[in-house]
Amino acid sequence: MGWLGLLFFSAVCAFWASFGIWLFLRLPAGPAAKPVQVDIEAGMSAPAIADRLHAEGVVSDPQAFYWLCRFRAAANRIQAGEYLFSAPMTPDQVIEKLVQGRVLLHRITLPEGSTVRDVAGLLERAGLAREAEIAALARDPAFIRSLGLELSSLEGYLFPETYHYPRNQNPRIILKSMVRQFRERFSEAMVRRAGEKGLSVHEVVILASMVEKEAAVDEERSLVAAVFLNRLRRNMPLQSDPTAVYDLEGFSGPVLAAHLKRDSPYNTYRVRGLPVGPICNPGIRSLEAVLHPADVPYLYFVSNLDGTHRFSTTLSEHQEAVSRFREKSRNERENDGSTQERNGGNADGPEGDRGPPPRHKASP
Repeated sequence: MGWLGLLFFSAVCAFWASFGIWLFLRLPAGPAAKPVQVDIEAGMSAPAIADRLHAEGVVSDPQAFYWLCRFRAAANRIQAGEYLFSAPMTPDQVIEKLVQGRVLLHRITLPEGSTVRDVAGLLERAGLAREAEIAALARDPAFIRSLGLELSSLEGYLFPETYHYPRNQNPRIILKSMVRQFRERFSEAMVRRAGEKGLSVHEVVILASMVEKEAAVDEERSLVAAVFLNRLRRNMPLQSDPTAVYDLEGFSGPVLAAHLKRDSPYNTYRVRGLPVGPICNPGIRSLEAVLHPADVPYLYFVSNLDGTHRFSTTLSEHQEAVSRFREKSRNERENDGSTQERNGGNADGPEGDRGPPPRHKASP
């Protein structure tokens, strides 16, 4: 082969090499059959990243992808994280995604009335943080001060909302974002309203946490708030059942008479005034209910056993409502007991024939 043949052969090779590079740069690895998740660990080398992307079908040629990263000065700028590739992407698009750190975000919703313990558990089950670390951090004085709060706990300030976090997010950033959401939702107008009511923001949060735990129906939130505020003005104990069991770790089930006798700074059957702190993280509706309570004279309420309550102004009215509550409760237990008897069960509950204590008992 003469020099013209060699020149022609070299030109053909250069053309096909250039064409291959053009195809690599312009075309995705192939049609995506399903979304692919790829974990890029911190400290992972660019060649290792290229190999992993190739193994998952995100890029077609790991060596070419590596050299493209070098050419784009991106080899040392790829951010660690969990990435979702749900559609075919060109190598340049893949590099852009990795350099910008567009990681997969996981959705988590904090229900209204969640406690710090609940939040910690939700985050661990979602694989976003360790429960023990979140619980400890929410009571870390130095961390709480760094958020501009002088509190013993973040209880009450982790705002119930839907959040989106990447896997392995710093727990401090997670809690900080929840407190920031509280500050954004508790507006300056609400702060001024609290002052007009003679309440600090923290007192509003404490009361709202009690309303959140007591009121299952939106229409009753302002009524429950009014009862608490009316009792406070009269120096009457608030006698809210959920406060009696808040600091019982792992508590579940009905609140019993024995719980109401517990010595606890949260138990409003034993302490007058507000509990020492919030008993949950209230939502905006409970916060608004405390700031705008119903204009009613009620001092008592008792369950109707259907999620609603009967509200009373006088002790005699309340005692009558309590009698109805106990009779209805007894009838329901007897009906349940008949069913259990047919099934060979024991109809007696822990409170015997008295039933669970009614909320806001008759003694003022």
